Amino acid sequence: MPIHPARHGRGPLWAAPCLFLSALLAPVTLTGQVGEGFPSEGNGDVMEQEAAAPAGAPSAQATRTDEPIQVDGRLDEPIWSHAPVIDRFTQIEPIEGAPASERTEVRIVYDTEAVYVGAMLYDSGPLTTFLARRDASMNESDAFIVFFDSYLDRQTAYRFATNPSGMVHDQIVMSGRNDSSWDPVWDVATHVTEEGWSVEMRIPFSQLRFRPQDIQTWGLQLERRIHRNQEEAVFAFTPRLEQSGVHRFGLLEGIQGIESGRGLEILPYMVARAEYVQGLDDPAVDFGNPYRSGSDFFANVGADLKYSVSSNLTLDATVNPDFGQVEMDPAVINLTAFETRFDERRPFFVEGPDIFRFSEGGPRGSVGAMPQLLYSRRIGRSPQGSAPSSAVFADEPSSTTILGAAKLTGRIGDGWSIGVMDAVTAEEEARFVDTEGVRDRTIVEPRTNYFVGRVRRDGRDGDTRIGSIFTAVNRETAGSGLEGRLHSSAYVGGVDLVHQWDSQTWRFNSSVSWSHVTGDPAAITRTQRASQRYYQRPDAGHVELDGAATSLSGYFAMGLIEKQSGVWTGRLGLGVSSPGYELNDLGFQTASDRIYFDTHLQYNQTRPGRYLRNWAVFGGPNGVWNYDGDQVLDNTNVMARWQLMNYWGGSLRLAYMRETRNDRLTRGGPLALDPAAWEANLSLSTDSRRWYTVRGNVRTEGDAGGSWNRVTGLTLNLKPQESWEVEVGPQLRRSRTTAQYVTTVEDHLATSTYGHRYVFATLDQTTFGIQSRVNVTFSPALSLQLYTQPFLSSGNYGTLKELAAPRTFEFLRYGEDKGTLTRQEDGRYLVEPSGPGTDNAFVVNDPDFNLRSLIGNAVLRWEWRPGSTLYLVWQQRRAETVRGVDREPGFDPVGDFALGRESRELFRLQPDNIFAIKVNYWLSP
Repeated sequence: MPIHPARHGRGPLWAAPCLFLSALLAPVTLTGQVGEGFPSEGNGDVMEQEAAAPAGAPSAQATRTDEPIQVDGRLDEPIWSHAPVIDRFTQIEPIEGAPASERTEVRIVYDTEAVYVGAMLYDSGPLTTFLARRDASMNESDAFIVFFDSYLDRQTAYRFATNPSGMVHDQIVMSGRNDSSWDPVWDVATHVTEEGWSVEMRIPFSQLRFRPQDIQTWGLQLERRIHRNQEEAVFAFTPRLEQSGVHRFGLLEGIQGIESGRGLEILPYMVARAEYVQGLDDPAVDFGNPYRSGSDFFANVGADLKYSVSSNLTLDATVNPDFGQVEMDPAVINLTAFETRFDERRPFFVEGPDIFRFSEGGPRGSVGAMPQLLYSRRIGRSPQGSAPSSAVFADEPSSTTILGAAKLTGRIGDGWSIGVMDAVTAEEEARFVDTEGVRDRTIVEPRTNYFVGRVRRDGRDGDTRIGSIFTAVNRETAGSGLEGRLHSSAYVGGVDLVHQWDSQTWRFNSSVSWSHVTGDPAAITRTQRASQRYYQRPDAGHVELDGAATSLSGYFAMGLIEKQSGVWTGRLGLGVSSPGYELNDLGFQTASDRIYFDTHLQYNQTRPGRYLRNWAVFGGPNGVWNYDGDQVLDNTNVMARWQLMNYWGGSLRLAYMRETRNDRLTRGGPLALDPAAWEANLSLSTDSRRWYTVRGNVRTEGDAGGSWNRVTGLTLNLKPQESWEVEVGPQLRRSRTTAQYVTTVEDHLATSTYGHRYVFATLDQTTFGIQSRVNVTFSPALSLQLYTQPFLSSGNYGTLKELAAPRTFEFLRYGEDKGTLTRQEDGRYLVEPSGPGTDNAFVVNDPDFNLRSLIGNAVLRWEWRPGSTLYLVWQQRRAETVRGVDREPGFDPVGDFALGRESRELFRLQPDNIFAIKVNYWLSP
């Protein structure tokens, strides 16, 4: 059978968590009462009902075996000849409802320790395959996939997949998303023959969760993909216009007398790290850096633990974790008042089920519409304090040490799911030395406890779900010097409900949550003044800055009804977020003081036609108001998405934003006007069956105030050989912002703008970056990943100007429309808004900039025995920001973008290099 590579052809600190945990568990474990419509455990009729498959869904039988099975992909043990065969597969693509074009035979057997899946996948054509690291996408390869809903909750399943090259891919599949961070210990092997290819899988029961019953009934789905035909065929078929998922699986029967096996897994680790950092000395002083030599070495140890409390309840713990093998965050430039959100990549925090996920979607009228109650990157974050400005040298930690963390997740009783997580981070200090050589230290992050508790009740085979969540952050801020900056405590609680009916065609989703933060008046004032709410706005009639407050509370509520399947789909949503709603101690939130209205209507066509294989058109109006009733967004958008018969695809989005108010532009000042704006976005992609694919994107935006934005991006993916994958993605962005915020200056003469001058400038910005990845897979257990991102950006600010009047988008330019503007020798601008010699002059640093950055990451991963991994890591970073205030006469201009010059300057920078070796060892006593 020919094979072609991926182508076609602490104290009070702990009180709240303990109280909540007691309250959480007591009603579940000591009482058996449940609400109407949620059947109680022990009711035989209920269990029978939960085991029932959807009408027309198939069932399969597992066979017990006592003979050993060698997992080599060859299916030569006698049991494979005797076990019942599963061979009826139905196409989802390309010919919906037709039998699979190639024969597939699957058999399932089990012993006391594991379940085995054997499959013979006949194929009359060339196989399409490639070899890649664990959990890489198999979308461009032939594939065989097994799903087990072993708890039979109709919501969650375990997914195991492979391809002809023996790739390993595993996930937890949940309603709304998949979790690829789950890495169970299991075996798979494949074998290519003249007739096609065969698969053997061994999945230990210790890696699954299932009901503590003698006779097991599981949900089952089997899927085969034939890439050259773009074919997807399944065991339990669901039409494309109906709501598919775990609730539509078939059944697997015949498994009985099994146990979860050994319940303890320990993963100790050791890591050694060498850091070679440049530019540590300061020529302005006659002594060197006392903390770092430029060649520094570190070592660390820790451990992870996983314990199966029962067959459906798991405890995960980590002590002194290290995440040095995780890819670095990409470089970004953020000139807004809002925080940049980065994805969580640390294994402990991303592994596991979706129990901690609160509310399943919400109104999408604006960024920040659906707050995130748990953003685990707050745990172990970069310290929020810093060494004083008088420090010449400082040794500041880049992240907060996680002393330990634990989470308990799983199911108790019938239909109840729980999740409890607690983490403790250390007090962090920065050591520093001043210009006189005097050494000192300061606390930059207090000792902190983070707690999350979640409980959920499922009924009606998972179609109705009601849950609650509580999060707590407690900090030891007293005596830290950070009392005026950080909350001493922060609490969030919430209740959410999801109800689906008519075979999950319709869904109602709602949630209510509240927040309460406490702290020193200075800390609470800081929160009131934050960009999420701006209590200091002089023309706001619904909020008022309270400098004596020691707490702040708020709420969020939303409701969403949507049609999820059919030719016509859509949604209607409403949401409110009160001004005092604050999540950012453990969650992520960019906006409060908002009322959201969201609509969406979509037409889907899945039947191939003459030119289009499938297409969809959708859109709708969205609106956002603040609690004063000012509309801050009025958006109407329409989008089309299509796939041609030759498997090329694309999408086009058009949007128009009518003129509205803007309560964020002046960053705590009065309302301004948002000019009417428009946007167009076109994306195209080539045939994914080939060994190369190209994706392109062009976006253009503009508004009536003269701002514009042009973005062009291209991604080229190459698979020249079975074990190689190369991806290169350049992007160029050029923009003009006619009202880029610079600063706010208090001036009693500025009577028209409430005694302040809100200073802006036109900003011309150019940004160019390339994200590149190279993946080389030597075997399913040994892989090398390379990532690089050169990033160049320049910003050229025009003439400084001030907002002329509230509720307008009119500006007065200094030196032209009013006053004078003079650039001084120290690189700062002298602004005299009332003319020369007046006493209200102020200075502004020249804000022009050139940013150059190059980050690189290389990770060699070797799973040297099952569950045990060796990592070799290299990280490099070069970074420099040149500011206009530092501009010297005769040197290259700042703010000007020249790709050749910026590239040369980037590679002249001395790099910082970090090398690390980490090894862990999986123990299952």
